[in-house]
Amino acid sequence: MAHATDAGAGAPAGATPSGEALLDIQHLSITFPGSGGLLAGGRGPDVRAVVDASLHVDDRETVGLVGESGSGKTTMGKGVLRFVRASAGTIRLGAYDVTNFGRKVPRSYRREVQVVFQDPVASLNPSIIVGDLIGEPLKLHFGMGAAARRRRAAELLEQVGLAAHHLERYPYEFSGGQRQRIAVARALASEPQLIVLDEPVSALDVSTQSQVINLLEKLQGETGAAYLLIAHDLAVVRHVSRRIYVMYRSRIVEEGPADRVCEQPAHPYTELLLASIPDADPVKQRAQRALRQKLSVDQAAAVTGETPQQGCPFSNRCPYVMASCREQFPDWTAVQGGGQVACHLHTEGPTLAGGPVTSLSVPA
Repeated sequence: MAHATDAGAGAPAGATPSGEALLDIQHLSITFPGSGGLLAGGRGPDVRAVVDASLHVDDRETVGLVGESGSGKTTMGKGVLRFVRASAGTIRLGAYDVTNFGRKVPRSYRREVQVVFQDPVASLNPSIIVGDLIGEPLKLHFGMGAAARRRRAAELLEQVGLAAHHLERYPYEFSGGQRQRIAVARALASEPQLIVLDEPVSALDVSTQSQVINLLEKLQGETGAAYLLIAHDLAVVRHVSRRIYVMYRSRIVEEGPADRVCEQPAHPYTELLLASIPDADPVKQRAQRALRQKLSVDQAAAVTGETPQQGCPFSNRCPYVMASCREQFPDWTAVQGGGQVACHLHTEGPTLAGGPVTSLSVPA
């Protein structure tokens, strides 16, 4: 596939001209073998969770990866963490070629890349006190003794807004927001270069979400860690991200500076995500309802998970669909204001040429 980007014609989506990205993912595909059963007649078709996806994160940068459930964004994060293997393409973090790791991932790589999961209840062992949860990576990666681990664990707790006396408590004794702070402290313990944040606030109430997001921003300034923020909430992603990648049904369909993506979306799916963000203004609420109706031509496809076998995966929900959309996945087009989009609307039909998709009206 030919790509056109502001990094230079022919460069893959997400590429940097210098190759100096901290995390560099190129043409990544992750496929799982299909499952069947006796009633299904054996093995089913393979599941293509990620298809030809490219993304980069620079040092000390926050990059958002946004999409609905089933988009493949979490699987992409698992590929970075090497919880799943790549079927094609490459993942590199600094000097590490993740796709060439054998069955055993180097401990040094585990130190450099950490993760904060969506559900802190599931990610924190309920039978281990907080001091030991945070102390485990300190022992594993730095060989710290018990006294040194306790001192450092107390410092990390204070860094995330908790107190040293919380070291002796169990995870179930904390609120959801406090548990997520503990998970963040544990992730910071190994002093990683990159933290994968997989829906880190979606299980929290709105006020607590804001507190945790603000904490993550503060900690990035203090530690210099880069973030790959995986979420379905475009409003949250925009608040903290420098750049955003939009993913739909296994493919990245748009990427660019956060403000440009959210203010001048170039892909109809990005427009739909923006219309799903709650707004207190009644006028904006009515406009959003109209937009959601406009962009939900085939709700059955969205619910059942049916994806077109060829062409653009959004073609069965898009109100602007053209014949070419159903036939082949589009090439990348440079977007006005930065970034790129994979959408036929920019090269034929209305020929937006990198302009915002919001300028279109739905065909009668």
